[in-house]
Amino acid sequence: MKKKAKLTTLAMTSTLLIFTLVGSAQARPHYNRYSGNDRFQTSTAIAQQEFQGQQMQNVVIASAYSFPDALSASTLATKLKASIILVGSDMNDSQDSLDYIKNHLTAGGNVTIVGGVGAINQKVEQWLNNSGYHVKRMGGKDRFATDSLIVNNLAVSHGTPVIIASGNDFPDALGVASLAASKGWPILLSGPNQLSETAQTFVTTDQPTNIYIVGGEGVLHDSVQTALQSAAPSAQIQRFGGQDRFETLSQILTKFYPNPTQIYLANGLDFADALSGSTLAAQNNAPILLIDPKAQQLPPSIKDYLITIRNTGSSPQVNVLGGTAGVPDWVVTQVNDILGSSATTPVVTPPTAISLTVSNPSMTGVTVGLSSALNGLAASNFTLLNSSGYPLTVTSVTTIDGGVTYTLNAPLSAGQTYTVTANYGGNTIGTAQSFTIPSGTTNEMLTVSNPTTAGMTVGLSSALNGLTTNNFTLLNSSGYPITITGVSTLNGGLTYAISAALSAGQTYTVTANYAGYALGTAQSVTVPYGMSNGTLTVSNPSTTGVTVGLSSALNGLTASNFTLLNSSGYAITVTSVTTTDGGVTYTINAPLSAGQTYTVTATYGGYTVGTVQSFTIPSGMTSETLTVSNSTTSGVTVGLSSALNGLTASNFTLLNSSGYPITVTGVTTLNGGLTYTISAALSAGQTYTVTANYVGYVLGTAQSVTIPSGTTSETLTVSNPSTTGLTVGLSAALNGLTASNFTLLNSSGYPITIIGVTTLNGGATYAINAALSAGQTYSLTANYVGYTLGTAQSVTIPYGTNS
Repeated sequence: MKKKAKLTTLAMTSTLLIFTLVGSAQARPHYNRYSGNDRFQTSTAIAQQEFQGQQMQNVVIASAYSFPDALSASTLATKLKASIILVGSDMNDSQDSLDYIKNHLTAGGNVTIVGGVGAINQKVEQWLNNSGYHVKRMGGKDRFATDSLIVNNLAVSHGTPVIIASGNDFPDALGVASLAASKGWPILLSGPNQLSETAQTFVTTDQPTNIYIVGGEGVLHDSVQTALQSAAPSAQIQRFGGQDRFETLSQILTKFYPNPTQIYLANGLDFADALSGSTLAAQNNAPILLIDPKAQQLPPSIKDYLITIRNTGSSPQVNVLGGTAGVPDWVVTQVNDILGSSATTPVVTPPTAISLTVSNPSMTGVTVGLSSALNGLAASNFTLLNSSGYPLTVTSVTTIDGGVTYTLNAPLSAGQTYTVTANYGGNTIGTAQSFTIPSGTTNEMLTVSNPTTAGMTVGLSSALNGLTTNNFTLLNSSGYPITITGVSTLNGGLTYAISAALSAGQTYTVTANYAGYALGTAQSVTVPYGMSNGTLTVSNPSTTGVTVGLSSALNGLTASNFTLLNSSGYAITVTSVTTTDGGVTYTINAPLSAGQTYTVTATYGGYTVGTVQSFTIPSGMTSETLTVSNSTTSGVTVGLSSALNGLTASNFTLLNSSGYPITVTGVTTLNGGLTYTISAALSAGQTYTVTANYVGYVLGTAQSVTIPSGTTSETLTVSNPSTTGLTVGLSAALNGLTASNFTLLNSSGYPITIIGVTTLNGGATYAINAALSAGQTYSLTANYVGYTLGTAQSVTIPYGTNS
């Protein structure tokens, strides 16, 4: 691992050396772009530039997706001489960032996590702790509490100026992030109409000499300014507020950066790259200029600022934060034109190697997938060869998911094999991929579900990625076509959400087509007058969220489908929504307060799903009793005194008699969360302890269990025989038995089908359901790994019983 880290550092140092030499070939490089394949790699590319490949003592990590907690991180990171590294909400999309930290943070270094567990999962924190770093989390119950923790940690001197910015949106705070960081000024977040209590307390205590309000009256009302003046009567208050975020920013730039030696360009419609680059800009006492990548011109106010600094004789170095999707090349060209220099080829931080896949081959082209998004590729970035090695013309290239997949259009022949390669910035992406065009057609089954007035969900029997509106036809009951306004890919092409304006009570048919595929038969569906997905339930309330259950699966719901209100009726931000069972249950992540009551509603396609559900977050800890049974070499059964659904392997700890952890390979929920089957490789004759944890719950005490060395004997009894089944008793409880654990034979020795098995008395008794005949005799045996479950029991069904 050390060798790998050295090689990585050497490679990055070499890149920086090349970068420096290119810059020295002229008086000043026209611009530098610090970017990667995504926001995570962009943050590490910026960190690499900050520390020039040297080891770091400190690092600050912030959420790549949730801006509120991260807004005030710049000043803290600069004080700590740390880079801001972005991570996802869990381990899945954080690996690049964590690998960078592992290779560049000194052993035993310090990591400050900005944000609560709703923004950055506890698994990320655990990984950092396990890696030997000193980890400190600054996360409050909401964005204002988190901001207060950060600001108080700065320990600024009495009278230090402060910046007041909106806690509801990011542009204004990001516009002053590098300014605040370079000067060591705190950024205090405020609500639109009322100064937050934490901000007011800080201002009253600090008595700043200057207060800078960032945002017009539409962003921060005059009542906020009045409260500030009241809290610090002697402070000089100045407001920067324009017609939009760019005009507000230009006022700040004009005051504090009249003749900068460097400027940094960043996407003004997203926060990630500007946040990552704020410490680099602060290091060089430089401003960040936000732009609109969707426009074709610079914002007028930003253009005016550039003209102003040009007229002062300044010729600042131009730097770009992020890739061409966030800051297109035309932006840099216009900036350089204004400043009096022409754009040249940038020094681009090359993307790290990513894997290449191909799918959906047909005579009109193929779909190419990238393991991480790389937007802006064109036909020139792909090479398509036939089996003889001759190049084929790629007529066009399209992407609909930000560069994760590309549809390559080219005239191909059925039965022939082709190879495709991709390149970017002179670097090969992945390895060459071969594919064969089907000679005939591949059959798919088509299903339709979740019909609403806004559309429906279409399912395929096997994944077929990259379908668009052109691949679907929607007809009303009269056979007239209905316009499909949009198509969204779910589950990698197994499912598609079809958007269209439909009428309640009407019946529609949908067909799908794709070259080389028979996509099932036409499917009919009727749009209901109301939602049939009736019952809504809530469970597992904690300070990080709640679990919502639906009486029938409704896949594809997002945060926008759920409304979460506090007891005063104010909306609580749902930070993320996940489902692991196809839409039967959803985990709603949101910052909630212990002891408070909330309500949740769900909607879909204009309809309300179920009724409003209320729940209260436990003020303290809710106690559960923990039991362990059915110990075998393949695992144990854990029981809870009351149901707690949704526990996973991370909620259980299994230790051997020496105290070493045993890997839990799987967890299966039984009885709605009353019982869990824990799968693990255990040894006969050995003793183990199992503990369970869950936020807001005390899940009993550690339970010890010994794995039987041989077999454990049980006595088996049979009672209550009837034509619908019988009752089986065990001399000692053995929970979790199913139909597969019982054998029922008639008097001729032929097996009788067991329809169902119901557990009674915690496994001491089982109700066996089967179709039996009056007057007939049957024998029953039972089996379980590591147990002798008595001997075969005979029973005769009496006449006159039917229950």
